Amino acid sequence: MRKLEINRDRVASSFISLNITAGIVIWILSLFSISKTPDLLVFLTLLIFLFITEYYPIPIWKGISALSFPLLYTIELLYGWGIAVFVFGFIVCSVHTLNRRPLRIVLFNPSQLMISFFGAVHLTDLLLSTFTAQMSTFWTAEIRMIGISIFYYLFNNLIVDIVLLLRPQVYHFQYWKTKTISETLVTLFSVLYITLMFLLGSQNRGVVDAFSYIFFFSPLVAIALICSFIARLRQEQNRLKALYDISTTFNAQLPSKNWLKQVELPFLEFLGTDAVLLFLFDGTTWKLAYENGVLSTRKDLSEKMLEHIESKSRMVLFNEKNEENGWVFHYFHNSIKSVVIAPLTIEDEVTGVLLTGRTRTHSFNSVDEQSMATLVNQLAVAWKSKLLISEREKRVLLEERNRIAREIHDGIAQTLAGSVMQLETAQRVFEQKPERTKQLVAVSTEKLRGSLKDLRESIYALRPYPTERIGLHQAIGAKVKAIKDEGHSVHIRFQERGTRYPLSTMVEKVIFDIFQESLHNTLKHADASKVEILLSYSKEQVTFKIKDDGKGFSLFESMIKARQEPHYGILNMNELSESLGASLHIDSAKGKGTEIKLHIPQIESKEAF
Repeated sequence: MRKLEINRDRVASSFISLNITAGIVIWILSLFSISKTPDLLVFLTLLIFLFITEYYPIPIWKGISALSFPLLYTIELLYGWGIAVFVFGFIVCSVHTLNRRPLRIVLFNPSQLMISFFGAVHLTDLLLSTFTAQMSTFWTAEIRMIGISIFYYLFNNLIVDIVLLLRPQVYHFQYWKTKTISETLVTLFSVLYITLMFLLGSQNRGVVDAFSYIFFFSPLVAIALICSFIARLRQEQNRLKALYDISTTFNAQLPSKNWLKQVELPFLEFLGTDAVLLFLFDGTTWKLAYENGVLSTRKDLSEKMLEHIESKSRMVLFNEKNEENGWVFHYFHNSIKSVVIAPLTIEDEVTGVLLTGRTRTHSFNSVDEQSMATLVNQLAVAWKSKLLISEREKRVLLEERNRIAREIHDGIAQTLAGSVMQLETAQRVFEQKPERTKQLVAVSTEKLRGSLKDLRESIYALRPYPTERIGLHQAIGAKVKAIKDEGHSVHIRFQERGTRYPLSTMVEKVIFDIFQESLHNTLKHADASKVEILLSYSKEQVTFKIKDDGKGFSLFESMIKARQEPHYGILNMNELSESLGASLHIDSAKGKGTEIKLHIPQIESKEAF
């Protein structure tokens, strides 16, 4: 398979070289075919307009298309194909050189266009020479123009399609369809514009000078500029949207264990590349976190790559493959011709590396490097936040274990030690003081029962929380079902709104605790017949609401009572909400039921634990 891909790449390169050779021959031939001396002012006007339309093309799929054909055809019509092909090839080559395109593109693209126009002009003239029907001058010129336009369009696209089909990477039908439709629309526009020129020229409006051409082709140039700017703005808009989607996904997935693997990220769309790999370092090992595009089977970082990352913590561009940098291209399909290595660096520490590639050599420019730097910075900050969150979660877990250990040592262990001592004393005085023995055994038994209760509570505290075992939604549903199974007459309805996204362990625990406390109070005190529970997800926040139609209560009186007799109630719910930076709203009055709302900002819902 690999040999077949290499052979296809060589065939494509040979075809491109053949076109370049043919284009150079035609360009030289056109120089010797110039037979007319052009009007200098008109000729310069057309050349300037031709250069502008070529310099500001319309992006189409992975290529470009220019509105230059009406100007090219006008030069051919006035001065012959020789001077038209000669100046056209020179201008297209100059534009690509100014844009710092690779040498192969600088030579191939003008050659492709010159071959297409040369073939279109000569094939159309050959076909018209065999057509003997008598037509007016207007229709003769119109049919010739349409013929040249169609053949130019067909030859141009045929050459491009052959190159894309010969290359190893897949040329999808959808890509061909998009390119063909766009090129067809450009061709139809060109035909209509030249037809308008013929119509105006047939009306004998006086002498046609340079100002006439400026007046007529200025709208064409303006349309080319506007279309080019709109297309580029749309591309930037799509890139910004892709960056927004990437940033949003980064933040939304921070609490998730499978960060970056649950959704498809638009890396390729934002970078405009054909393959991307992301490796992340968690402090101990390097792991592949994301992959997309045309890749090889290699999924680990080589020693050479690790040495490179450690020695060069900045972005490095490899414009083409050679013997020295072949190790960089091992991560990609053979069709990838240029690669960028971008380390994720924060506080002078390398925490990851992003590898991306394109199927064209020398295809990365300064704008691409800026986009890459923006994405890498986003990734570095997000990954560092993820590591900090994981570290804090481990610390909280360790603190909780230490707290339970202290409780066991200071409580249960001391009680057991005291009970053992009392039982040993009872054993020694059993025969002499039976009554004293009974007292000691009774006291020890009571202490052991208390210790057993404390031990059970400690064991229960070590068990995973319901939200950890089955998730928040299922935990609430299970609790509602358990209430119904207990025979309570109250009707409970639980609904969820919005698109569910991962919440941190702590956020789910706080929501569930407030839900349990609120439902417990409703069942115990409210004398309600209906309870509505809502869990709502939005981009800005997570909202939990529980509402009943019970007898309600005075919030002021309850707050005073809660301060005098602290318990797991309103004050505790308020403390829990404050720990998340959330807001808790309790709306109740005697005889009007109770509604409790918890609003958790999204940033807290992701970063709290």
